[in-house]
Amino acid sequence: MKIIVDAMGGDNAPQAPVRGALDAIAEYGVEVVLVGRGEDILEALHQEGISELPAGLEISHADQVVEMCDNPATAFKEKKDSSLTVGLNLLKSGGGDAYVSAGSTGALLSAATLMTKRIKGIRRAALAPVVPTGTGGAVLVDCGATAECTPEFLL
Repeated sequence: MKIIVDAMGGDNAPQAPVRGALDAIAEYGVEVVLVGRGEDILEALHQEGISELPAGLEISHADQVVEMCDNPATAFKEKKDSSLTVGLNLLKSGGGDAYVSAGSTGALLSAATLMTKRIKGIRRAALAPVVPTGTGGAVLVDCGATAECTPEFLL
């Protein structure tokens, strides 16, 4: 499985996505494509003690970053060379099996819906994060993707 990761998304980017990618490769044997500012990603790898790309890790350069202050509905159109847009285009063209971002949820939802489309039979997107519990984790179904959720949407 090849996972495309927005290396510039989230509060602790790119260090946290880079560390997570390295852990996923080591623990699960997946391939990872880190999308974002190449120099920043290489510096984060260097901070992890990595001087050469390990097997299973690729970097796809993107100059721009979708910031939390950007308009979620239009950010991917305005920033065509953002890690979000480049990553989703990579997914759409078959360059990976999944796309992960800890960046702007609104921008990700808008971009994914318009760029990669929904799976046949899915009418609405749903956010389903894993929330920590005392014994592991639980999935919080539809934690805000839509304000008017119906039983059919949850199904």
